[in-house]
Amino acid sequence: MIQGENREHNMTSAPTAGSGFCGNLRKFSSNHKVLFVMRIIVGVIFILASVYKVGNPDHFRAVVAEYRLMPEQLVPLVAVTLPWVEFICGVMLILGVYSRSNALIVVGVLCVYIAGMTINLSRGLVHDCGCFDFFNEEIGIGTIVRDLVFLILAIPILLYDRNSLLKKT
Repeated sequence: MIQGENREHNMTSAPTAGSGFCGNLRKFSSNHKVLFVMRIIVGVIFILASVYKVGNPDHFRAVVAEYRLMPEQLVPLVAVTLPWVEFICGVMLILGVYSRSNALIVVGVLCVYIAGMTINLSRGLVHDCGCFDFFNEEIGIGTIVRDLVFLILAIPILLYDRNSLLKKT
């Protein structure tokens, strides 16, 4: 009988799902105020990243070509459309319009950026990152880590934010 009682005690004192570090992290990152701040940060980052590229498509086309990751015929199309995707997603995140959908696009774009930089570093190719005009930096471990941080900020928006045009009351 004592063994059964101990077994029952052990079963009832086991941690519940959602408790501990992961549960606290989920609770923190799904908080509406935290998500609002994350949306603003990621939105501003993507707007800042897009402004120079939108205004200087020839320079960004050269940067995209330096990555050597796509057929040359696609480079002009990507160089013109990608900055606008960044800009629109940034604005939509700040406004809170279809946040999860825009975060999905942002997460996808960041994964492509991280993969592109990683591939080129493994090839021994070091060139202009094309990330922000005011940094004027080459790809490296620092740019990959920075994009990983941006990715970590975008994932809770994708997982926990609302995905509507207008806030429901």
